[in-house]
Amino acid sequence: MKYRRGASAERELIKMLEKAGFAVVRSAGSKKIDIVAGNGRLYLCIEVKSTRGERLYFSSEDYEKLVSFAGKFGAEPLIAVKFVNNGWRFFRPENLKKSGKNYKVSLQTRNYLTFDEVIGRQRSLEGVVKGEV
Repeated sequence: MKYRRGASAERELIKMLEKAGFAVVRSAGSKKIDIVAGNGRLYLCIEVKSTRGERLYFSSEDYEKLVSFAGKFGAEPLIAVKFVNNGWRFFRPENLKKSGKNYKVSLQTRNYLTFDEVIGRQRSLEGVVKGEV
């Protein structure tokens, strides 16, 4: 059941990215990362998670895999979490808090991005304050 929910979330995110003008590849079996996407100016490596709860734990192994692959690929690493009934939230790995051996993500985690911020359609408030374009 978890695999099916996760695969469904991946397909949903792929459709969102394609609608926003990205070319997208899904890595079946998730040996490295779940999704690689790009539009000629922005490249993303995304690990996708889905939960019915208010929190989930992201393994250190998945964290390292994502950061390493994205670094080699020249893309921005992101963790995309679909909180069922609460929508999508996107997290930069460096903003996650370690909880034991894993990283914790919850609805209360403040440092997240919206889909529009991820694809560059909207700047974050933090970016506006810092004067980023």
